[in-house]
Amino acid sequence: MTSKLEFLAEVPLFKDLSESALRLVATVATEYAFERGAVIAYQRDAAESLYILKEGRLFAHTLNQNGVVTDSRSYYSGQYFEDIWLFTPGVHSATVKGAESGRLLIIRGADFVRLLKENPGVISALAPGLDEDGNPMGLSDAAWIEARKLLIAKKTRSSSVSALMPEERVEFFARRSLWFLLLKLLAPFMLILVAAIVLAAMPSGSGFERSIKVGVPILLTLLAVIIFLIDLIDWRADYFIITNKHLTHHEFELRRFRINLVKVPISQVQTVEVLKPSLLSNLLNIGTAQVTTAAVAGRVLFDNIDNPLLVKDTLERLSSQYRAYTGAQTQAIIRQSIENHFGADPQLVATEEATPAQAPRRKQSTGLWASFRRRYGWRVVDGTSVTYRKSIFILLRTIALPLLGYLVLTAITYLGFYLNIAIEFILIVVGGLTLLNTIWFIWQLENWRNDIFQVTDRFVVDIDRTPFGFGESRKQAALSNIQNVDASRPGFFATILNYGFVTIDTAGAKADIVFEYVPNPEVIQSDIFQRLDDYRQKQRIREESTRREEYALLLDVYRQATEQDRIPQRTPKGFEEV
Repeated sequence: MTSKLEFLAEVPLFKDLSESALRLVATVATEYAFERGAVIAYQRDAAESLYILKEGRLFAHTLNQNGVVTDSRSYYSGQYFEDIWLFTPGVHSATVKGAESGRLLIIRGADFVRLLKENPGVISALAPGLDEDGNPMGLSDAAWIEARKLLIAKKTRSSSVSALMPEERVEFFARRSLWFLLLKLLAPFMLILVAAIVLAAMPSGSGFERSIKVGVPILLTLLAVIIFLIDLIDWRADYFIITNKHLTHHEFELRRFRINLVKVPISQVQTVEVLKPSLLSNLLNIGTAQVTTAAVAGRVLFDNIDNPLLVKDTLERLSSQYRAYTGAQTQAIIRQSIENHFGADPQLVATEEATPAQAPRRKQSTGLWASFRRRYGWRVVDGTSVTYRKSIFILLRTIALPLLGYLVLTAITYLGFYLNIAIEFILIVVGGLTLLNTIWFIWQLENWRNDIFQVTDRFVVDIDRTPFGFGESRKQAALSNIQNVDASRPGFFATILNYGFVTIDTAGAKADIVFEYVPNPEVIQSDIFQRLDDYRQKQRIREESTRREEYALLLDVYRQATEQDRIPQRTPKGFEEV
């Protein structure tokens, strides 16, 4: 029997992969056995995996609304459907059954995307092409476009892109138009022009006139350079991102030296309006995409960008995909609930050989350094909870005085030995003060370490503890009550040193929860959104599963009542023949 690795090497999709890359793919490919007549996929069910037939034959047929077959085809060994589902969850367009017994491999899209993110070099080997016989190999054109989006994070170098969720991919990234930047650069250009005019027109008779002729252009040029750099930094730091899960507006307020990050789930997008207010904006194709959302943020503006219609098209496409996929998930859950209720046998059975190889786990660091990181790290993952602490720069600020105290006491000791004045007395005094200063240092260190913020699979928690157990205050909110999460870096030092605030808007709580002075606020914001998405997904599945079980029970009772002739006929006899 052909091994999984040997089989994958012959699949056109993976023909250009190296042996090491094929081994990686084999770890996320699960093998299943099926019997003749088994349903592999149902039309209009959710599709989020690639199916590769290894042995046997599959038959697919598509029905229209009237139940008429509009398309049909067979799949043979080595053929697959659909590679686009590896990157974009969709909907099965046909019902696929086993024309004869066999085996197939299934690769979940989430696992495959995670593999590519951890091994980006594999992506180039999946490019579309033709083999020596002229047969297509590699990804389809549509799937290749989606695969290349995984590389955007390395190209943009933005903090928001680097804080994406594991299954999140960038669909749209833009800064404000270059025409907008050029318009802002008119001011420094005019200053340089004035400097040139002064240099050319100003007489240079006396020493004072020569000083004016040279000094004024230099000052104007320096001012122009400063304005140019400020405008360039301001333009560079503002950008807009749309992913398959969120839309993000990253705004750098230069006057207040503050960064604001607004992030809204795609599911909360309601309408998108494109505005091009002038003839010039229409000629240059510059405008604003105004996105109305159901989130606390309300409206999100993608202003002064090139081709704003692309924002509208992207969001409408993603919203349509989200609605279609959600509906397909609902149908799949209904079917699964009914099959579970009636004890139906599974259509696919995982084979012993199909157990996916475990990806190599990262070695858990041990020893003193690992203990130190768990005790003082800014982001510590422990099971289902993530613990955050304030920035190390806040710690340095709080222990600055005790550290200064050590320097002063050292200087006093050295001076006493140097002058040979009351050495024993100085040692006693300095020793006592050093002990007090050490207690103060440890208190400040523990006070910083004890103030923590946590995100679990159910709550966000803000804990303020007094050192050594002298007191504690706790504020928490359930994930179900979170309405919005904002990240900001206020002020010069917060922006430069990359720390800030994460504000969590909650419903029903006395006050919103704020994670203060935390490093990488965009990463923490992404962590919270990840937990929030997971929680809502599980909650929706749990609620729907309960409801579907009730529907399945209703169908069971109805079937029993029908079989026992307990339900009277609703249509008059003979009426159906008229």
